[in-house]
Amino acid sequence: MDCLELSFPPLPQLITVGHAVWTPGMSHFVRNFAVYDLIFVRNGTFYICEEGVEYTMSEGDVLVLEPGKTHWGHRAVEEETEVYWVHFAHVPPIRYVERERIPWQRTVERGTDAHLAPVPQTMYVPKRANLPTESIVPLLDEMVRLHRSLTLQSSLRLQAKLGELLVRLQPEPAAKGSARTMRIADSVIRYLQERVAEPFDAGAMERALHFHFDYLARCLKRHTGMSPLRYLHRLQIEQAKALLLRTDLPVQRIGERVGQPNGAYFGRLFRRHVGTTPAAYRAEHKNA
Repeated sequence: MDCLELSFPPLPQLITVGHAVWTPGMSHFVRNFAVYDLIFVRNGTFYICEEGVEYTMSEGDVLVLEPGKTHWGHRAVEEETEVYWVHFAHVPPIRYVERERIPWQRTVERGTDAHLAPVPQTMYVPKRANLPTESIVPLLDEMVRLHRSLTLQSSLRLQAKLGELLVRLQPEPAAKGSARTMRIADSVIRYLQERVAEPFDAGAMERALHFHFDYLARCLKRHTGMSPLRYLHRLQIEQAKALLLRTDLPVQRIGERVGQPNGAYFGRLFRRHVGTTPAAYRAEHKNA
């Protein structure tokens, strides 16, 4: 299943939400506009086409139509069909990603008191999904209710409900076939987090986790895009950044604290990840 990779901030912004019952003989008109159109079918069968790709939707189906792509009903409904729609504005997707290839365990830079802008992140929205109606319909009904009687007090709540909807739409962190490799990747991450200041030892990891190192590395790479050593370095640099901003420890001492006692190598590693030296990073960001 393909997912749309969307960047944030900013978060998607709700435009409108609605609900209707389509009777036999009705079909969706031809439309092309610069917003996302999320369609959810509560019951019945709905027919929609996007750029020549035909979709037949039934109970619980969700489809996200994309901005700038023409869509229309390729067939009239043949039974009473209950449909919700949610229009929201956001930039076009960065790319399409197979659910199994989403790097769920990829580390994300955390905002600190030194940041002056939000840290760029990504979210994943399935192009098509099926959700239990009992879990999604109450949320959509609440959104429709808020929209029909919109006030200054309720408008922010309605935007927040869109965020909740997008959270529920997030695909499962792993398909069935990759659940095992994700569990192993998680165990590697925990192992590295617990030993962030220790010298990297592939053999010790093998013995502790009871798998060959090559297999452990492949599992981690599949779900984070990084080798164990590179992931450890990322953890060390994030810890070093925090120490640079929150303490007055010398750079050499900070390198030792995060498992990099060789000052010259620590400096090169920090520059490789951050783009500047530890001292320059501290001078630029501390007390900013």
